[in-house]
Amino acid sequence: MFIPITVHVPEHRVEEFYIRFGEFIADVPDPDAPTRLPSGTVPAWVETDEAPAIAATLWNKISPQGQEVLNHLIRATGDETMHFLPGEIAKAISHPKGASGVAGTLGGVGKAIRRAGLPMYTTPKGKPWHYIWGWDGERYSMTPEVARLLRTAAGN
Repeated sequence: MFIPITVHVPEHRVEEFYIRFGEFIADVPDPDAPTRLPSGTVPAWVETDEAPAIAATLWNKISPQGQEVLNHLIRATGDETMHFLPGEIAKAISHPKGASGVAGTLGGVGKAIRRAGLPMYTTPKGKPWHYIWGWDGERYSMTPEVARLLRTAAGN
């Protein structure tokens, strides 16, 4: 059942309105949306043919400290998504600034993700995120799909 709805659209945006309305009615999936897998949410590019090249480009933009933190997540992630407390990562890699240093290092990796031109997505909470690693406010995580790509990019 359809319900008629009347909306007012600025004259200069009528074409855009019809395009978006058509996509809405057709229920076309957003090609730039992240992909939800049983293991977790991953960036849409992870499932493309270009994924290895994209991962290699990203890896080359990450600082050695960022690579060290990510390498810990990559090595520990097998066939399941693994979750780590910041203090666990800091202890495992002997980060001199502890858990807060891990957070700062990953903040730098987030900047590298943007420098690499990788997409940022809007999370269900309305915040921008890249889904290279997960953060639930307490623990970091990485999906096996992302870990495999980064493992190859890192030469591990």
